[in-house]
Amino acid sequence: MKVKSMYYFSGINNFNTFSEFLDRLSWKIERQLLKDRVIIYRTLPIYQELKERFNKKMITIWPLKEEEVVTWFDTLLLMRRTFFELFKSGVKSDKVHIFMEYPLVYGNHMRADYLIVYERTIIVLEFGMFNQDERRSEERYTKKLQESISHRQIIANMVDISIEVVNYVLIYRPEYDLVTNTINKVNVMYNNEEIILLSRFIQSKMNLQENLLALHQLEKINIY
Repeated sequence: MKVKSMYYFSGINNFNTFSEFLDRLSWKIERQLLKDRVIIYRTLPIYQELKERFNKKMITIWPLKEEEVVTWFDTLLLMRRTFFELFKSGVKSDKVHIFMEYPLVYGNHMRADYLIVYERTIIVLEFGMFNQDERRSEERYTKKLQESISHRQIIANMVDISIEVVNYVLIYRPEYDLVTNTINKVNVMYNNEEIILLSRFIQSKMNLQENLLALHQLEKINIY
């Protein structure tokens, strides 16, 4: 694949195979500060692999923040859960292309968390976690939404007008407290609801593309 990104996955199965390490680690989205989580997980081989991959690909001129590596673990887990929802809906997983950490061409070295590409649709997906009160949650969402809209506009300006470029922001909550070894069931439920909304959004865009296929258009006008 000639499109530059930290990782490219040709199909959902390819993505799921890569991210299986999360199951082996029993990875959880923890409420502890990112800097503290870095100290705990920085010696993991996969942590070092992700870090080295990012630097080797020269995704940006800006130095990588260690905290970002931990957020990749979190968002990969959320993506796995989203794709599981899509799988249950019977989507054509082999036709979905996923780009992780996509550097925006002519975007002042900004990066999109993920691009999900299907037929003539590009979904610019941004993640953000909030770990405080609802007011800060709104601020977090607004900031990520502005980034997402900007990323979408940059891509839309560069591709053909027939390509639909849309953006989506998912703000998630920590689900586990490492210190007390407890799961926050309310936050788990919240994240699951957000994942279902995201999967429905992705599926709606995929269905729209399916409806535009020539064969489907012929089926629509078939009067027999």
